[in-house]
Amino acid sequence: MLDPSRLLVLLALHQQGSVTRAAEQLGRTPPAVSQQLARLENDVGAQLVDRHANGVRLTPLGIRLAEQAARIAAAVRDATDDAERFRGEHRNRLRLGAFPTAGLALLPDTLAALRHRHPDAELSVVDLGPHEGIERVAAHQLDLALVGEYDAPLGSPPGVRLVHLLDDPVHAVLPSDHPLARAAAPRLGDFRADAWAAAPASLPNRRQLEAAARAEGFAPTVAFEFESYAVAEAVVSAGVAVSFIPLLAITGQPGTVHRPLATGLHRRIHAAVPTSTRHAPLTDVCLRLLHDLCADLGR
Repeated sequence: MLDPSRLLVLLALHQQGSVTRAAEQLGRTPPAVSQQLARLENDVGAQLVDRHANGVRLTPLGIRLAEQAARIAAAVRDATDDAERFRGEHRNRLRLGAFPTAGLALLPDTLAALRHRHPDAELSVVDLGPHEGIERVAAHQLDLALVGEYDAPLGSPPGVRLVHLLDDPVHAVLPSDHPLARAAAPRLGDFRADAWAAAPASLPNRRQLEAAARAEGFAPTVAFEFESYAVAEAVVSAGVAVSFIPLLAITGQPGTVHRPLATGLHRRIHAAVPTSTRHAPLTDVCLRLLHDLCADLGR
């Protein structure tokens, strides 16, 4: 298969009639042009250019290939124009993904600030889990995804980097009449006799809790399983269980209190963004706003 870039060198020679002028058109040195021509002739297995005192002239085969190269050049120009139009049309577009807690705690202020600074911005948000968010950024379906990390580090595929935003501490959420409702910083082991409301065993937040409980020498009794932190908190408000929920996800249901844990459990919140410098311009704006917001929350 012939190298299209070498065919474009042949086209420049046909248009300019000399190696020196072709090199100027292409932004290369004359030796580099001559080298590319020699390689093309070697690939074709035939002479493509006749040299004479005043420059170069293409052979009949060279002319035919140069005509093909002209069509390639036109296609490249069309593709470049399409890309420029697309970037222009989507310069104000920002496609976000977020898990539910981030959607509640981080997105409202961020979206409001984006809208204030860029009133013409085309904003969209989808609700999704951490792995799906990273995968969609890698596939260029999202410009930024907020993701949560619990027991094991989240991997990022080529083309995606994780930017740490915040460590969200896990609190014990208790019925307001629980004996430890006023404890300053209880440990997980203090709740070994309680029924727990927690995530299903397949989820990373549940694995994190069970690993921390094993480290304190017990296996918890998980009587209530919910993916939703809000539902777990509602069950706690009924007085039948305790739960362990990241601070940003706690809504403050009537009949409940929450206390920081001495064990220091937390989830890490990251923004998954493209590594390419050609990402949507509003991605960097959004990332700066998230950094500022999370710094305020951390304080």
